[in-house]
Amino acid sequence: MRIVAVVLCAALAGCTSSVVSVPSDANVTEVPLTGSASSYGSASLSGEPHPEGPMIPPVGAPSADGTGAALDQDRINLMQWTLAQQKIDAAKAQADLDDARRQLVVFQPTNVPSENGVNVALYAKQSTNRVGEKVYDRSVGARVSSIGACGHYRSDDDAQRAFLAAGGPDRDPNGLDPDGDGFACKWDPAPYRALN
Repeated sequence: MRIVAVVLCAALAGCTSSVVSVPSDANVTEVPLTGSASSYGSASLSGEPHPEGPMIPPVGAPSADGTGAALDQDRINLMQWTLAQQKIDAAKAQADLDDARRQLVVFQPTNVPSENGVNVALYAKQSTNRVGEKVYDRSVGARVSSIGACGHYRSDDDAQRAFLAAGGPDRDPNGLDPDGDGFACKWDPAPYRALN
């Protein structure tokens, strides 16, 4: 067991004590991923000097693919391309907006039904009592006259409007609120109270 441990320690010591050397005349060459090799630099891929020296295109010369103007060291002026593309995009967006505006159709409302001046939604928001909770005094005669009174209206909202227009909730000449809660027939303020 001791022999195995000694051999293992020696092997580990041998791994960590090795010296890594770097040649003093290291030559790093950039190789393009696709296409032909760049003519920039003083050496070709074969390691021989280029006969004409470094090939640097003049500033402002158009690039090969036409996307912008080449700068020194064979680089593309991306800022110039971006500004030109932004102008193209802005012109296209403006044309699309103008086209959408030409297709816009505005409808004017006609024959809008008119209210009779009673806002049941506002009344529901201003009232705080529950349905059936007596708030207003009603006479016995009003309770008797209320029998069948709600049947004259198409909806509970219509009955509530008529009730408020006739002096409600304080008065109830048509017998629409016999329990005195301020709500005619089966009208419920809860849906209107839930509105924001």
